[in-house]
Amino acid sequence: MPNIKVAFPTDEHYPFEDKKAVELAQKIVHDFKPDVLIRGSDALDFYSVSSFLKSRKVYAKTLQDEIDAWKVGERSWADVAPDADKPFLMGNHEERLQRYLLTKARELEGLSVLEFEKLLDFERFGLYTPKNNEVVVDRKLLIKHGTIVRKYSAYTAKAELEKEMYGITVMAGHTHRGGAHYATTRTGVVAAYEGFCLCDINQSYIKGTANWQQGILLATVRPVGVQVDAVQFFRKGSKLYAYFRDKEYIV
Repeated sequence: MPNIKVAFPTDEHYPFEDKKAVELAQKIVHDFKPDVLIRGSDALDFYSVSSFLKSRKVYAKTLQDEIDAWKVGERSWADVAPDADKPFLMGNHEERLQRYLLTKARELEGLSVLEFEKLLDFERFGLYTPKNNEVVVDRKLLIKHGTIVRKYSAYTAKAELEKEMYGITVMAGHTHRGGAHYATTRTGVVAAYEGFCLCDINQSYIKGTANWQQGILLATVRPVGVQVDAVQFFRKGSKLYAYFRDKEYIV
């Protein structure tokens, strides 16, 4: 079986994406030429339908504004990897819309125009919902958004690997951090990786410095195992840098 390349940009949180971080990730993905480009995984924030108190003085965007912002970004991702398979992972922020419809607008439940795939024009962007909201590649690599958050980098990765009984290498989003945890089993080495984020790391609801890191996970599933490149982004002044395969990327 030939190698299978997977790109996992996660936690963009439109309309709170970091435009430079997204652009940098797209430059890398363009050169990587993935067979699978994971989409979703908290690509949308859905802040306007969240349960948090919102002030119009601080946040004046509508739900349609949020979706439109995501669609602009999604068009650029489609241009970056036009031939890649594009499964959409439902993150906890995407679930905000479903929760809102079930708890605050139950009368609208069942309207075909509000079906998630139609609302986000899945067909237009070549997106689809994978079985069990996860992607498994060659029985060696599992990609999911994740539900676990631990205090420190790599602690969540360890917990995700434990959850899978050390049976498969895992890439997960959700934590907004980078981190890796390795384990040697009787059948070989497995690992779990936290997928960084591509959102703005300076959020008004966080006091002080958020313990988040920007970057992207790139995986090559080979016959002998899974090679994962955790590409961290570096910030210096107004510019963002990344290094992958001896090439420097700057935005």
